[in-house]
This record gives sequence, C-alpha cells and structure tokens, in this order.
Amino acid sequence: MSSSASRRARLSVLALTGAVSALVPAVSAQAATSAAVPAAASTASAASAVAHLKLFAAAPAGLTNPDDITRLGNLVFVTYQNNAGPTGTPAGSKSDVIAFDLGTGRVEGHWTIAGRVDGLTGDPRHHRVIATVNEDLNSTLYTITPGQGDSGLKHYTYFPNPAQTGSDGTNGGTDSVAISRDGTMYVAHSNPDVSLSGADNAPAVYTIKLSGTAAQLTPVFGVDDPATVINPAAGAPKSAPMGLTDPDSNKWVPGPDGGTLIQDSQADSKLIFASDLDAAHPRLRELNLTNATGPASVTPQLDDITPTGAAGRLFIVDQQSGSIYTLDTRGFAGGELFAAQPAPGDGDLANTPGLKLINEKTGVATPVVTDVKLGSPKGLLFVHGHEGRGGGEGWGGGWGHAPGIS
Repeated sequence: MSSSASRRARLSVLALTGAVSALVPAVSAQAATSAAVPAAASTASAASAVAHLKLFAAAPAGLTNPDDITRLGNLVFVTYQNNAGPTGTPAGSKSDVIAFDLGTGRVEGHWTIAGRVDGLTGDPRHHRVIATVNEDLNSTLYTITPGQGDSGLKHYTYFPNPAQTGSDGTNGGTDSVAISRDGTMYVAHSNPDVSLSGADNAPAVYTIKLSGTAAQLTPVFGVDDPATVINPAAGAPKSAPMGLTDPDSNKWVPGPDGGTLIQDSQADSKLIFASDLDAAHPRLRELNLTNATGPASVTPQLDDITPTGAAGRLFIVDQQSGSIYTLDTRGFAGGELFAAQPAPGDGDLANTPGLKLINEKTGVATPVVTDVKLGSPKGLLFVHGHEGRGGGEGWGGGWGHAPGIS
C-alpha cells in the first residue's frame, strides 16, 4: 500500500479537492459523531468509550516502516519496507517479509526481497503469499511458499508491463492483491498514467494469471470508466467517470454475481464497488468519502480497508511505531468498513491518523477512539474467531449483502 502517490498524482488530487467535495452529501447530525465506539457486548461495559488495543508484535531488530499484512494458515505476514521507495530506489534498497505465529507473535520466517514490497495477500489455495513490489514504477511480483527455505521465493515478470508512457512521463505499478473464492487474483494498478484518455483509458484493476515466470495482466476496468455514484450530492450527476488517480488497497467480499471487489483510490478519497466481475463491463459503484469532523475540504485518504461485523481480531500495523496491534471486534456492528488513515505525507490532505469506520451508504469516516495512539496506521487484517483461533482471514460475517450494493 502506497505511503504516498507520485508528485503528479498529488498535484492532481489537490486540484480536484473542490470537485470531490462538491460530489459528497452534507453530513447529517447523526452521522457526524465525533468518535465511534463498539456497541456494548454482553461482556463489556456499556459505559466503555475507548477501544482497547493489544500489542501483537514489535518490529524485529533493524527493520522499519511496516506496511501491508496478511494471513496464511497459522502465520501472519508483514512487510517491512525499510528505506525502499515506491519505485524501488535507492539502489540496493530492500524489504523484509516476516512471518509471525498467529497465536504467540513469535517470528517463524524471514524473506528478503529487493525493492519495496507494498502488497501482501495470502493464497491458501496454493499455500503461498503473493507479494507485489514497487507500486509506482519498476513493478514486479514474488510468491512466498513457507517451509521451503530460499527455494520458496519465486520471482515473476509482468506481461504487459503495468508502466505506461503518456504526456507526463512513464508511470504505473501494482499494489494490493485480492483473491476471490474461485481463485481469481485482482491487483490494483497503482500510479496509473492518467494523461492517457479515450481508447487508452488506463486500467485501474487487472487480473493476474501466473505461468512459468510470467504474471499475465488483463484489465478489468479503467480509471475513467463510468460508475453509479452511491452518495451523490443534491443536483449532482448520479453517474460519472470515476477519474481515479491512485488505486491502492482492495478487498474481495462474497456475494451474488461472483462477489464484489472493493477498490480504494487513496488520494481521490473514493471507494469503488465492482461486481459482475466476469462481464465485459463490470458494474461499478462509487462511494465518495468525507470525514465526520473537520473541514469539508479535508477528505479521507485511506490506506487499507476491511469489513466489520463479526467476532474476531483486527490486526493493525502502525508504521510510525513499527508495532502491530490487535483489536477485539466483538460489539462492532456490521455494514461498515474498518479503515486505516495514515499520517499525511508530502502533498496529502491534513488528515488526523487513526482507525476509522466508514458508513457504506453515506461515505462518512468516523474515528474509532483507541487507548493506544496510532501514529500512522497502514495494513489491516481481520481474523475470524475470538483471539483468532479456528478462523481464517475474512470479510466480517455481518455483511448480509455486498457493501455498496443494495
């Protein structure tokens, strides 16, 4: 997940801030709650207004800047990006992927990969972890198979190259990967070249097929494809080109018509809900995001998302401290999304970092009050079942339907 988009994307976002704000509805008094707290569970005090975070693991010695997180079996994987930039520079930069025991937090595996590992996703069907590298340019992909030592690390080259050349130079890489129930892999096209238009509409999302040492990319939908706006302002269009500049994290959730891919476009303060994914033109819905408090011009720029609505543990990576925390999710209602709002970087909007809840109908982001201050939350992972035992990485069992789809 990108800690910052390219300078080109940041400038475009600042220019679009007013337009984005005009598309979002006014926040109702009920929605504009200053902080979200879990509904009272049978074992919790109804008066409790602060969510308790428990330390799962601190950063291993010498490793910095943790980002994405995933699960495979009884292991939790985290990427530490160290000094690596989004294009893999400076020369010699590397990332370290660490496997922790799900129950104890003990280190069980360590892999070093050249460049910046930005996306990590468990692939239980093939007992491997997918790792995308260098989200803005010079992008590549690795798979990690635990228990096979160095031979368990395999490198793949993208075909075609996700980098594209337009009027503003060469841009494009890959970021988060989501895997559907049938094994289809969807990857965000990070930092797409938005100067391409018309027939050259840059892909926002690809599917990936691995064969030999090749990772074949096939576009799913484009950055300027039209979408139905879930929460249009009064008088605003109910359908419009999405205008995505920064596809980032994603999640696949089960449901009718092959399920729904939720694609975050971080710098644009948007979530895209894509269904009918096998169709030539998937059904696209756009949710514009606003903050429950603060200036209307400062809209959320989220780094990761995961649905709420089931008892289990939410793992939260705090990049600033290097620590991984867990949150017991009992008592949080379904129908919303947990979201990580990182600390703003150069060119970002002045958001306050922290854990948030996103309402799927209004797009309002409400802060979750925690007893540990999160300096810059990044990757999120939900694990079903209290204390994470006997469950798998999931979507939050509270969804009665795919989010954003009525």
